Amino acid sequence: MRTLPVLLLRLALLVAIAASSALVVEYQNAGDPAFCGVTSGCFAVRMSPWSRPFGVPLPTLGLAAYATLFGMTLVARHKLRHAVVAALAVPGGLFAAFLLWLQKNEIGAFCPWCVAVDISAIVAAFASVWVALRAWKDESRVLLPQRRPVVLAWVGAAMFAVLVPFVWGKYPVVPPAPEAIQALQTPGKVAIVGFTDFECPFCRRMHPALHDIAARHGDHVSLVRKMMPLSGHPGAEPAALAYLCVPVDKREAVADQLYAAEPEQLTHEAVPALVAKAGVSAEAVATCMKAPQTRAELERDKQLFADLGGRGLPFTFVGRRVVLGYNPERVEMALAQELGGERVALPLGAMFVVLGVAFLLAVLVTLMTPVGDRDGGAPSKERSPSV
Repeated sequence: MRTLPVLLLRLALLVAIAASSALVVEYQNAGDPAFCGVTSGCFAVRMSPWSRPFGVPLPTLGLAAYATLFGMTLVARHKLRHAVVAALAVPGGLFAAFLLWLQKNEIGAFCPWCVAVDISAIVAAFASVWVALRAWKDESRVLLPQRRPVVLAWVGAAMFAVLVPFVWGKYPVVPPAPEAIQALQTPGKVAIVGFTDFECPFCRRMHPALHDIAARHGDHVSLVRKMMPLSGHPGAEPAALAYLCVPVDKREAVADQLYAAEPEQLTHEAVPALVAKAGVSAEAVATCMKAPQTRAELERDKQLFADLGGRGLPFTFVGRRVVLGYNPERVEMALAQELGGERVALPLGAMFVVLGVAFLLAVLVTLMTPVGDRDGGAPSKERSPSV
């Protein structure tokens, strides 16, 4: 088919645009599973150092790049323009192959949406070379109709590819919380379950924010802290053991002391006296910190963090929703959504149907329209080789 390479190129770019747009939503949602769950490969990829080159989310760069390439395919009617598209698409395809290699060998997890982007980029690179080679021999061999309905169909498909994932991202189907998190819920309240490390700088910033949120929402919220001392923070484990040894009604006051302490104060010897400022017995805490039961409870918290797919701190569940990192605004938003009850949820399959119809419509309009000039005339036999 004469139009096959051009259609393949445009469709591959549309898929890359749609998948990149979905990933942009995922990065903005900070853990709320619009398209990926917390235990998915997407989460692992997003937490890797490769996810933000130059501080910019990789999906944002990809969305801009693929949208630009797609726009170039709409105006490429001469061989030099097709060559430029290929010259840009091929490095993109090579970079996509490198990203697939990274997911397999460095990150150890595959993000389905990332894979969709990467494979589409490789297909687009192949198709762009195919188009360029054909155009170099005979430009008419890759010429598509330029009538207004055809152009509008492709522009509309691209707009759908960009915008539809954002619409679905606002109304995700949120799965139930994991059973271990459900077990921490208090009837009639939304539980905020935060995994923390008392020496972690971002956890220290998150503490007053969570305390303030819980205080403002009163009887509608319960705050639960789970311990996840990081190996690079020597004071985190003694602080965690001390926290677990304190009566529940004293834990907020003790948390205030532990988060505010200098890291060098968080030692097995110094922590008991530190928490005693909150009105608990230093001797009782020191004894409890050495007890096997306390160590076992700490290990259960750490195992729960691993089972839930945690990869960084703070790691916070707000009811069924997850907030990654220091993001109190996202906690507020997630809490408002949980307190508001059930809302409209758009199934992911319906998004694929909408996008598929938009893409298919563009293809059908193209195939049903005769090739001709913009005014509908017959194609010229002699075309300028100029750009």
